[in-house]
Amino acid sequence: MSSSHSAGQQNVAGQTEVMQFNETSLQQMQKHQAVVLDLEAKKVAASVSVPTLPAQVRAALRTMGLPVRLFGENLANVRERLRMELARRQVGADFMEEQQQQDAVKEEDEEEEITKYTNAPQALIEARQAICAFSLQRAAKRLESERLLRSLAMKRKRSASSATAVTLDDKNNTKVAAETSLSRMDLKCTKTYKTLRKAGLDGSQYGDNRNLSCISTLSVAGMPVVATASWTSTIHLWDGSSPSLQSLGEKTMCHEDRIMGMDTMTLSDTDTAMIATTSIDLTAKLWKVRKNDVVMTNDDGDDKIGDTSQLFGITEAATLHGHAARLCRAAFHPLKKHVATTSFDHTWRLWDIETGQNILLQDGHWRECYGVGFHPDGSLCATTDFAGVVHVWDLRTGKSIKHFLGHAKRVLNAEFHPNGFQLATSGDDGTIKIWDLRRRKQAASLPAHSNLVTRLRFAESGEYLASSSFDGTAKLWSCRNWKMLNQFQGHEGKVTGVDLVDDHTIVTCGFDKTLKMWR
Repeated sequence: MSSSHSAGQQNVAGQTEVMQFNETSLQQMQKHQAVVLDLEAKKVAASVSVPTLPAQVRAALRTMGLPVRLFGENLANVRERLRMELARRQVGADFMEEQQQQDAVKEEDEEEEITKYTNAPQALIEARQAICAFSLQRAAKRLESERLLRSLAMKRKRSASSATAVTLDDKNNTKVAAETSLSRMDLKCTKTYKTLRKAGLDGSQYGDNRNLSCISTLSVAGMPVVATASWTSTIHLWDGSSPSLQSLGEKTMCHEDRIMGMDTMTLSDTDTAMIATTSIDLTAKLWKVRKNDVVMTNDDGDDKIGDTSQLFGITEAATLHGHAARLCRAAFHPLKKHVATTSFDHTWRLWDIETGQNILLQDGHWRECYGVGFHPDGSLCATTDFAGVVHVWDLRTGKSIKHFLGHAKRVLNAEFHPNGFQLATSGDDGTIKIWDLRRRKQAASLPAHSNLVTRLRFAESGEYLASSSFDGTAKLWSCRNWKMLNQFQGHEGKVTGVDLVDDHTIVTCGFDKTLKMWR
């Protein structure tokens, strides 16, 4: 049996049988090793130091347990035999040392391949339990609505004249026909698309003396507010209900360097909102936005009429330290108790809003981690990196359940559709890709822009998607057939952000230091 068959063979049951070498094979292997050793010894023999005096040569041979002189050898032959023996021993020692090093490296590699787990802190365990309970409730409501719509569609398909009634609202137990309900939804969508196709520039405002890096919308005390952040590390609030975009308040010197990411969230009491910002200064910060109760007066003691520049106050709530490199994006969890941040240190972190404590440090990206987005149920988190990889994480278990590959360059954005089973991503390649989480594959690819796509935002109704790009445009896309509804071109330079005030009002910001409203 040759040595190639000694490693093992598959038996009938599919198990591997280990078979030993026979005597002939072992002799052949030993003979081959001896030949290799002689060849290596001849290579190094010339550099081996050998005694010159006959007495020293004999003493060296006795020490190694070899004959002092063989039949027919002269003094030169004895010295050459000693040289070869020393060379063989040196080569053998080097071979053994190299083999030991290889074995040690192999053992280290095997140890590195072993998945190691650490005990989760109590704060993370409690957060996962809360997220699990929250996501199950949200998922149940969402799936119930999906089943209802599917039932309506099936009934309409069976009979165009069906008058079967189904429950749409459990509170008042109102019943409508399937055809009427779906027709109403289709009509509303048609009106929305018709309005968006006619939308144009409605207002523009100078935002800062440096580039505006991000824009987001929020609601405070029932009032729509637009928040912008800039390279001067300033947060500015604007009136989102008027095309004049009047200033409502600002906070300067929020960070020691440029603000690169921002997200907003309205708290449960609706009179308070929260802003999360990320910066190049290695920190993220949380800010509370409240309506000021103080009446502004002028120098004569009279109330200022129409002065809204300090209508809202911005106060720092927490500073989040932990990342080892510049931060990129921030996103609030739907539970409104946690916020996620991404960084160039290849990790993303989950923070407790109330305490400012870092409860989760998640690695897994081998390049810079940039985009982040939460599933509407709160169960999943999607993160992107500069290697073109999109990771989907289960927040209830901490595992990476799926990764998507398809972008040619860096991926900068990840946004979940309100329906819960679609994920939109975009990046440097100018494309927007739609991933189907149910089928775990790509559902659509849109050649959206001629330059990198900076932001993505789904409408609350889920009927359309807004995107902004360094090509100087913002675009709207139908979520029913992924065709473009409208293109907004008005910024003098790169567009860095886009968000939605309502289903018919879009706001953008850019390198031209302005924010614009499209309606």
